[in-house]
Amino acid sequence: MCWHITFWISAILLFYIYIGYPIVILFLSKLVPKPYRKFSGNELKQDSLLPNISILIPAYNEERIIEKKIRNVLSLDYLKSKMEIVVASDGSSDRTVEIASLYNDKIKLFAYKEREGKTALLNKTVPKLSGDIIVFSDASAMLRIDAIKKLIAPFKDISIGSVSGLYILEDIASTSRAQGEGFYWHYETLLKTHESKFYSILGAHGALYALRKCLFRKLPPDAINDDYILPMYGVEKKKRSIYQPEAVAIEELSATVGGEMKRRIRISVGNFQQLFLLKKLLNPLRGRIAFEFISHKLLRSFSFLFMISLFISNIFILSPGFRIFLLLQVLFYFLSFLGYVVSKTQKTPFYLTAPFYLTMINYAALIGFFKYIFSTQKVTWEKSA
Repeated sequence: MCWHITFWISAILLFYIYIGYPIVILFLSKLVPKPYRKFSGNELKQDSLLPNISILIPAYNEERIIEKKIRNVLSLDYLKSKMEIVVASDGSSDRTVEIASLYNDKIKLFAYKEREGKTALLNKTVPKLSGDIIVFSDASAMLRIDAIKKLIAPFKDISIGSVSGLYILEDIASTSRAQGEGFYWHYETLLKTHESKFYSILGAHGALYALRKCLFRKLPPDAINDDYILPMYGVEKKKRSIYQPEAVAIEELSATVGGEMKRRIRISVGNFQQLFLLKKLLNPLRGRIAFEFISHKLLRSFSFLFMISLFISNIFILSPGFRIFLLLQVLFYFLSFLGYVVSKTQKTPFYLTAPFYLTMINYAALIGFFKYIFSTQKVTWEKSA
């Protein structure tokens, strides 16, 4: 009986995490939406209404891409007198600083000599910025010409503390791993769209997001996922974090499977850290945000545990009907393994890419959990390419 209970609890939770919650948040976003004001298209054309912004580009050994990024930002459709562009190098050992310094007449450059990690870089740099709104954008993410105007539109509403843009992977159909990640981001985009309508998204994406400077709070020295924590600090103060898919950042997919695994493990360590740092949001009295945080962050962070308990409990249930569930699980993991084997091939079937990527994410969460418990994750970020 104990194994039956474990099986059904695990199965129900996994169903809720990946299917039930998205359905529920979709209906809630339509039944009880929480609208907010935005600058209209005509208002965005009036330079006097545009807020002063600072675009911060954190960089570590980005000589390959930094000039393209600077040129990209300089070409954006935004009043130049109200746009401060800042490149902050975290102890780069290549030509990043040399290349960025060629644009000293158009940008500000903070070339920190010692590499301390992105968290320390943000803590040192953001207080020096002049904009009322800080736009954070990874060096590898290229922005569409209207991205910033679209991104700042929701800041017309004083209840909005941060806004996240749409992250697009270029050539997402080129490899099976890319297809898996592309599917994952489509899934996340759907969730964010409806969470934003219901109340607030959870965090942001470092490729492109904006934060009211008055809401910036120094991050703990060991903070990992800054692009999640900073917007959620604002949410703790009852300022919403909104999704704005019209503000587009495009990034080339260049990481290997091993590199992607390292990135996912790092993100997973950050996920467990966030549960501790933002534990106030788990209080049911916080209403809508507590419901989202528990469903999307808390439960999903531990979905690897439910997958393990589902499989193990199923082994010990001898009923013929449950043998079918066990065979389906074995088939799922076999397809995941095949997805891994062919992860570098072209146009791999979806029935391999989706199981592979879902399994990889949860395996990374398992490793990330132990790395968080034993504090073995480095704060400095590593390139995944």
